Amino acid sequence: MSPRPRRRRSRSERRRAIYLAPNLITTASLLLGFWAITRAIHGEWKLGAWGIVLAGIFDMLDGRIARATRSTSAFGIQYDSLADLISFGVAPAVLYYTWALEPMGRRGWALAALFAVCTALRLARFNVQTSEQKSNAYQGLPSTFAGGLAAVIVWFVADLGYTPPFGPGLGFVIASGFVLLALLMVSSVPYLSLSSLPLHGRHSFTTLVGIVLGIVALILFQDPAFFVIGVTYILSGPVVWLYRLRHQTVASQPNPIFGDSPDGR
Repeated sequence: MSPRPRRRRSRSERRRAIYLAPNLITTASLLLGFWAITRAIHGEWKLGAWGIVLAGIFDMLDGRIARATRSTSAFGIQYDSLADLISFGVAPAVLYYTWALEPMGRRGWALAALFAVCTALRLARFNVQTSEQKSNAYQGLPSTFAGGLAAVIVWFVADLGYTPPFGPGLGFVIASGFVLLALLMVSSVPYLSLSSLPLHGRHSFTTLVGIVLGIVALILFQDPAFFVIGVTYILSGPVVWLYRLRHQTVASQPNPIFGDSPDGR
């Protein structure tokens, strides 16, 4: 009679371990974000940027592991959002304030705070939206990508040979880019969801080739490649949004041949 209870306990323990796995990965993402904040405070900006990028990698893993193991929970969703606020809202804000915005005084503080607030608003909006309906696009720039690109910009500027304190021109460009990332998070601009990439079927080979080319570019060019890929993704949202807006405008115009009805009726 003893082996059966043991099997039950082992199954329960395995289930508990599966439930804990994504939350532990979320914890790792949060800790990396906090580590990035401490590095930024000590002026180690490139290390701080590394912390944010690594936190982004862990953040992309926890949700996929939770779905793969069917261990998604309301607690995990809320915990993930709180960790994202630290790693991709507060950490980039502190990083940019100590790196480039502090010489601006109260204006620099306000710009850094704007990024953190927009991250919180973006995450809150995502949590209250209907999550049952799957979509191929995000509404607004995901906070993970916004914080990750902010970190990559730190690498890219350092790779170009510029170090703080920056001149008025470069400082204005950096501050403007940071504000743009913040506003895109709370916008309605659609962004492609990576989970919608075709991994099966006839388009899977094209996706595989694109991923391989991206990895090769990152290996060969590193910081510039990260920057170009990030900027391309950032610009893809407004381009798609303008295309859809133009398409809707053209479709709603009166048809000069068949009359006022767009469908010719």
